[in-house]
Amino acid sequence: MPTYAFYPAREEQRRGDGLNFAVATASTALAAHAAAETLLGEPNALAGWAALDMTSAPAAFVSGLPVGARSQTAWPSLDRGGSHLKGV
Repeated sequence: MPTYAFYPAREEQRRGDGLNFAVATASTALAAHAAAETLLGEPNALAGWAALDMTSAPAAFVSGLPVGARSQTAWPSLDRGGSHLKGV
C-alpha cells in the first residue's frame, strides 16, 4: 500500500523542525490525507498541503531531513525566521 508524506505547499509555512509534517498509508493520496487528518483529530488540518508519494523510493532520514534533501524541493530550506537551513 502506498505511503504518502504531507507538508505545507508554501515553503515559508514549512518548519525546519519537522513538526508540520505527516505520513500516512492508504490506497490513494486522498485516502491517506483523510487518514492523517483523522489521526490529528482536526478536520481540514492539512488543507493546502502537498502530498509526496514515498512508496517507490522511501527516503532515509537524518537529523530531521531526508538524505538527498538538497536535491529535492519538497523539504524545507528555510527556518521559521526565514533563514536558510544549514546543509540544504
